[in-house]
Amino acid sequence: MSISSGGATVEDGGSTWVAWGEIDVAVAHDVGEELKASLDGHPKTIDLRRVTFLDSSGLRLLLLGGTDEKGPLLVGAPDAVRDVIALTGLEHTVRFAEPESSPASGDDDA
Repeated sequence: MSISSGGATVEDGGSTWVAWGEIDVAVAHDVGEELKASLDGHPKTIDLRRVTFLDSSGLRLLLLGGTDEKGPLLVGAPDAVRDVIALTGLEHTVRFAEPESSPASGDDDA
């Protein structure tokens, strides 16, 4: 068993992944199979509002959420995530969106 200070879950029938904390090699090991099991040929919406750190293993997880035709939709990606994506030159492989008020965000007040 690995010790991690982050994680990710599959929600909305598999269409959404919600990540939090430090998305690193430990998290990739812990949740990778669950995320892969939700792959269905459609790009995922990935809620990143609570992510504080992303390493190359975490980036690999995010990229799994895309398809050949369309990248994953990264919602609320903090600077820590955007910086890694920019440094690796992979901006063209993902889509960014700002968060909207939704049940995943906790209600009407964000």
